[in-house]
Amino acid sequence: MTIEAITQSLSASRFATYQSPILGGTSSEQCLGIYLWNKQLASVFLPALQVVEISLRNAIYQSYIQYEEERIERKFASHAWKEKKSQIDRSWFVTAFTQRNNPGAHKSIQTAINQLDKEKKPHTPENIIAKLTFGFWVSMVRNDFDIQKKSYLVLWPHLRGLVFPNALNTQTGRPLSINSIGNELKEINKIRNRLSHHEPLWRNQKAYQVEDIINKVIEHYERCLKVIYWINPSNLKLLDIIENNQKMAELCSIHALWKNKQLPGGIPSLPINKEWGKSIILDTSHIGEVIHISDNHILIKSKKDKVIFFGKKEEIHDEIGEYREHDLVKYYPEPSITRYPNAKKIIKV
Repeated sequence: MTIEAITQSLSASRFATYQSPILGGTSSEQCLGIYLWNKQLASVFLPALQVVEISLRNAIYQSYIQYEEERIERKFASHAWKEKKSQIDRSWFVTAFTQRNNPGAHKSIQTAINQLDKEKKPHTPENIIAKLTFGFWVSMVRNDFDIQKKSYLVLWPHLRGLVFPNALNTQTGRPLSINSIGNELKEINKIRNRLSHHEPLWRNQKAYQVEDIINKVIEHYERCLKVIYWINPSNLKLLDIIENNQKMAELCSIHALWKNKQLPGGIPSLPINKEWGKSIILDTSHIGEVIHISDNHILIKSKKDKVIFFGKKEEIHDEIGEYREHDLVKYYPEPSITRYPNAKKIIKV
């Protein structure tokens, strides 16, 4: 397996993006090493982007409902709260957008609903939210949805403190404008799209040296952490649990880039692993004791979890008449809607 065979499969035009003199991509081996470095950066970026996306969409959706509930509590007597709150449109982000007022958002919603239809899932707010893109929610964070615009959907400024409670100017301590927050989110969305299209994450036309390129990656990642903090600081702990920040710090170094550029030199000597899963796949079988035998089934008590399993005659390897109570058998468990879970591929041990 040669370097050329790999680079050709990546396409010449795409591979050319890694031919950066600043990064030292002056040979096929070096470019492939830079490509591998970018793949590792992308794998560490992904959890941070996911936390940003989930934090943002849930914060916007839930804050809208919370604001409406608080508005009802301010406006009406407590005996009317339950009825008034039940009238809140839980699918507000769907009903607000039409083909006329926002064709792009309307199309995104219809695409999400069509996907749910294919999967035969109900059109609940939670299901639709899960199908909508990150860009859909980013597009809401702009002044077009400010109360002064008298928009068909009003989000700002009254949701700003609920969605982005910690988005403050570091010098003045004053809340950042929605457009300022939205601009940061747009940059994150660009990185997300770049990652999904397998493009380099460090694009920096002003880069003079390798340190500038690495710093650009750090800047992108820091932006993700900053926005997560703006929405919910506790969600930053999710990245600490999986040591994501530590992994990114290790990759954002000149040494990590250098090390990756050395890797392709050993590719020709590496074996091609076609059966990766065989060595690590987990054994799902159970060992159990036969506790009951009839003409068309047996009951087995698992040694592993003491659960009783139902084994059809058709699932038994030998004739059912050859089995006796207390025999030990090996089988594969399968859930069932009946009283006992099923035992599959039953054989004596």
